[in-house]
Amino acid sequence: MSSLKISFRLSVLSFFISSGTILFMPYVSFDSAENSYLAYILAGAFWLFFISGFLCLIPVSAHRKWDKKIKKKKGVAFFRFFRNKPAVIFDVLMISGIITLILSVLIIRTAPGWVTLAGTFTTVLSLEMHGLFNGRNYEYLYGS
Repeated sequence: MSSLKISFRLSVLSFFISSGTILFMPYVSFDSAENSYLAYILAGAFWLFFISGFLCLIPVSAHRKWDKKIKKKKGVAFFRFFRNKPAVIFDVLMISGIITLILSVLIIRTAPGWVTLAGTFTTVLSLEMHGLFNGRNYEYLYGS
């Protein structure tokens, strides 16, 4: 496996861990003196893995931009949907996560906390994965 594919997969893993920190939010609090350090660790882990996800993409993007064999495309790739199998999965998850959040937070308001938490996790994860799997770097590496 090429180092660029490894870098892309590390980016996927970093974004997954970043969004996974959301699932631990109910267990920490900034208000509690005895538990506040855990909240800071969780927040730090979210941002650390979120930023490292982007940092892992730098070599892939640089290599793709320097490759003279590929045709340069115009436009914002983030607005592309359903480009390949992984993208279809995460685009559907993104839509369902957004619907879950809208229903649980704005309409139902009495939904169990785990529904809102699951919707938030699903939306954040799928939004990050949408950008990765519909993007030009995935297309460059895997030829979708």
